[in-house]
Amino acid sequence: MPRRRAVIGGIVAGAILSPPASALATLLKVGRRPAETFTLSNGLQVIVLPSARAPIVNQLVAYKVGSADETLGQTGVAHFLEHMMFKGTWSIGPTEFSRTISRNGGRDNAYTSFDVTGYHQTIASDRLELVMRMEADRMVNLRLSERELIPERQVVLEERRMRVDNVPAELLDEAVREQLFGRGRPYGMPTAGYADDVKKLSVTDLANFYRKHYGPNNAVLIVAGDVKVDAVRKLAEKYYGPIAKVHLEPRRRPTEGGPGLPQRVIRADARVVEPNWSRDFLAPSYAAGESRHAHALQVLARLFGDGETSRLWKALVVDSKLALSASAGYSASSLGLSNLGISVHPAAQAAMAAVESAVADQMKKVLDGEVTAEEVERAQNRLLAGAIYSQDSLASGPRLYASALSTGSTMVDIDAWPERVAAVRPEHVVAAAQHVWRDDGAVTSLLTPAEGAK
Repeated sequence: MPRRRAVIGGIVAGAILSPPASALATLLKVGRRPAETFTLSNGLQVIVLPSARAPIVNQLVAYKVGSADETLGQTGVAHFLEHMMFKGTWSIGPTEFSRTISRNGGRDNAYTSFDVTGYHQTIASDRLELVMRMEADRMVNLRLSERELIPERQVVLEERRMRVDNVPAELLDEAVREQLFGRGRPYGMPTAGYADDVKKLSVTDLANFYRKHYGPNNAVLIVAGDVKVDAVRKLAEKYYGPIAKVHLEPRRRPTEGGPGLPQRVIRADARVVEPNWSRDFLAPSYAAGESRHAHALQVLARLFGDGETSRLWKALVVDSKLALSASAGYSASSLGLSNLGISVHPAAQAAMAAVESAVADQMKKVLDGEVTAEEVERAQNRLLAGAIYSQDSLASGPRLYASALSTGSTMVDIDAWPERVAAVRPEHVVAAAQHVWRDDGAVTSLLTPAEGAK
């Protein structure tokens, strides 16, 4: 959360790095990325992002389900199922999926987030049919067995131990999310799941989750690279087209934060060498809350805490020497409410109260309207340039499309993102800050060595 940097909130390509002939004369102009979309009769949405820069292709199947679709007592099932998707179907043996990709010169992986679960392969473009056939096969023919589940459970638990239990900052992050969104509620439960829940998950639990959420009408297929739209359409019809729809229930997300906000969370841990101060605020996303603020919040996060030219860095690191680093982060791609986080790594002799006061002073300046057109413009250009450069990767572009399309955005929203960011004005940034930076939607957290805070 607060320790993660801001995420680009849109997907664009085909950029022209020159000023447009408009009132926004110094903003980068971003052309629409070449993209084609169609939907199969079974509801599978297909996005084709052609690029002839190299004879390779990336296939990503994103399911509109993640850990926020779980219930307390069965946390971790989305991530556990992601692992089990590599354990074979009735026609492909355990581990053979990845072995086949590797033998054909490609690579594959998967990921689980709060709202999306994705499976992707990068391979030579003449092998697209191979990966499409195998991915379609495991969409409907996954074979779950106790023999494969038992050892994989230990892999999943070890992953949690390594990435969460052994990382004090991640343990604090879990505690913050529980307070910010509410324990047992979507976004308040960890993607990795609680260890006690993971230990109890059965083949039946995984099979039920698979049958409920894995179907063509709950997925987006994105193919990027050296491909033609007609060829992708033909292959998609052949391999994904025959798969039947699944019955889908509405996805539910809370419309408010956890009870009793504001809250403070402190984690003292012997493994911590240097302290860290953070504050997280409930924030709207593209899909939830006062979404009209989403693009302004992206600009706010950039100008306030993104890099060494940001307000927070200048004030706390350069001028007052209170911090070694300072940042802010926000992502608008969430099916429910999101969060805007501020994080500071204090200097060795800095009192935590002084750090907190300095952050509050900088926030107050924004809340009081001290935002200039020039700094807004700089933040906008950083966002637009970042979106442009993201198109150089066959991996990041499809994943951004997957995130947007799985959380309620449309292709129209994706195409319009540069214009919406460019339309943000200083007064919009101030209004967004006033909407989000409120005590009744905040969790302040401190990570400190075992001896405690100063």
